[in-house]
Amino acid sequence: MRLKFWLVEISSLIRAVSHPDLKFIEDESERHIQRAALQSFLAHKQKLQSVSSNHPVVVFVSHARDAVRPCAVGDNDICIECSDRAQSGREGKTFLKLSNAWAALRWKMMIIFSFFSIVSVAMITCFSIALLNVVIRRESAFLIEERIKVIVESRKGIIDPVLNRIDGCEYASNAALFSLFTEYMSASWPGSQTVVSMLPLEVQPVVNPPWLDSPTFTGIVEDHGKIEIRFLRMVKRKGCLVRVVVRVPLGEAYLSQSAAASGLEVVDSQPMILRRYRHDEGLVGESEANFIPGSWRPIPVVVVARNWESGSTESWVICKIRPGYSRTIADLSRIGLRRASWFGPLISIGFGLCLAYACGVFFSLRLSRRIVSVIDSLSYAAHKVGSGDFSVSIPVAEQDQLGLLATSFNTMTNHLRDLREQEKQRIILERDIALAHEAQQYLYPRVAPVLWGAEVCGITAPARIVSGDLYDFFSFDDNTVGLLCADVSGKGMSAALMMAHLQAVAHGRMLILEQPSARPSPSALAAMLNRDLCGRFGDNRYATMFYGEYDSSARLLRYVNAGNCPPILISATGEVTVLRDGDLPIGLFSEITYRELGITLSRGSAIVVYSDGLIDALDFQGREFGEERLVSCCKLLPKGTSAESICTFLSQRVAEWSAGAEQFDDTTIVVLAVN
Repeated sequence: MRLKFWLVEISSLIRAVSHPDLKFIEDESERHIQRAALQSFLAHKQKLQSVSSNHPVVVFVSHARDAVRPCAVGDNDICIECSDRAQSGREGKTFLKLSNAWAALRWKMMIIFSFFSIVSVAMITCFSIALLNVVIRRESAFLIEERIKVIVESRKGIIDPVLNRIDGCEYASNAALFSLFTEYMSASWPGSQTVVSMLPLEVQPVVNPPWLDSPTFTGIVEDHGKIEIRFLRMVKRKGCLVRVVVRVPLGEAYLSQSAAASGLEVVDSQPMILRRYRHDEGLVGESEANFIPGSWRPIPVVVVARNWESGSTESWVICKIRPGYSRTIADLSRIGLRRASWFGPLISIGFGLCLAYACGVFFSLRLSRRIVSVIDSLSYAAHKVGSGDFSVSIPVAEQDQLGLLATSFNTMTNHLRDLREQEKQRIILERDIALAHEAQQYLYPRVAPVLWGAEVCGITAPARIVSGDLYDFFSFDDNTVGLLCADVSGKGMSAALMMAHLQAVAHGRMLILEQPSARPSPSALAAMLNRDLCGRFGDNRYATMFYGEYDSSARLLRYVNAGNCPPILISATGEVTVLRDGDLPIGLFSEITYRELGITLSRGSAIVVYSDGLIDALDFQGREFGEERLVSCCKLLPKGTSAESICTFLSQRVAEWSAGAEQFDDTTIVVLAVN
């Protein structure tokens, strides 16, 4: 049994420990050594030395920077590991669990939907609150600003009726009348300062600023850092020029009174130019004062004031106020003593929006759950299909796109199951056909018969695994041999079975008779095979056949050609002749006779018998090999070529011709060559 050591912070010094069976597996990432690790290892040295030499010790050396402590791993294991490493291992497992959870699409979609739903709700809520806050706070400042504008506009017509009572300059010498006039003006402008000047007509008024070319002025002015409402009117009367100046300072008392009327509180009434206020507050301060709900920063009241000396206009902050939310909302929600008509619909719209958004979140989560369930089912089913289980099926809850996807997957698994069954049957069939091909090879002659003065050879190439062509040799004695070449109609297994039957019948007719005189002649054999084959495999099945018997002592070939391709005679001089005489194929008509033909072969001549697959072979352009090309190839053969060489030569030429094209018919060549 092997002892294992997981040792932390041990490097080259650990080799000093003496143990005969100590092996080191060292981490090359770092060479850092700590004293605690070495001490921990040396503490277990005695236990290491007590281990039998038959049980080797494997020390795993890594290079972390944490302190080490011993821990038990198994009954025969010692572990020296880092205490912080164990904690980090637990953290790693937690992180791995979170990573696996995040890798699951279910949690991804739910987290994303929930996150964006909460974020969007929070953003809309914050936007609404910020917008309402801006409206309330700016509306509060707007009330003060508009109140000041209304006061300015409303006091323009007060001074004219008073001036109309002054007919001349007698008010200048009558103190009682002058005092009564000024008191009237002060009563009309509370908190104002009125200055009435009556000047002779000869005296030009040099007290007006240069930019003022009109006898009347009303507005907000800035004069030496002070903001005030100023009214100026100059009229001509009998013997004098009357000049009236009314000044209303926008000070703390006046602003506090105006703010109190609107339910507001003035925090700072010190006037300040607007650009200086923005510089002091900054973008953060302005944003906090206008957008942050419940902010304690006051908001500025801004008016446009004209500089009395230069005539230029500029924005000034005349005071800072702190609005009251409760009173503003109460004012907005009521019209007089009754609740405002728009308050109820607004609340209803807000509630409807919240309800619609909640429904959207609910349906989003439901849709995500549906999507994830289908994906989980598809993932599980795909895993089962990948492992070869095609019986898995996904439940279809709804007929939507996800349901159609699940239905398509179920249809696919059914088709795959059917295809697997078909594949099984195909494999069985191919195995059977392969066995049939192997068995068919034994039906062909394995060794050509030895014949005195001549030689025979045959070759066949099936278009499919099994062939419907047949060739065979019958060795009667040392001087006589029978040559059989047949082509059964059709291809594949049916043609192969028909070919095997034809061969069996031919052998039965030929080999059961031991006496040569009792052996049927070629024409008689063709007639027998014709009667036996006719109608056995159907009315439309037949076979073309060439059968000949060659006697080497007389060099005579007696043969019958029952619909087969005409054989080719190659003479000793190289002349090629096509022997075209022949009869009908066997198996078509039961009562038919066949003619026996004969030919004497000279030394060096040869007979080539072949099936139609040889001349019907196509090239990649669809052109046939043809009889003429076959004759040309035979003419190229040198004199005295052996039967085997002729077979090989012709088969190679046909293979070269049909290269790149599919072979669609069986090809057979049988050659008899006379030495």
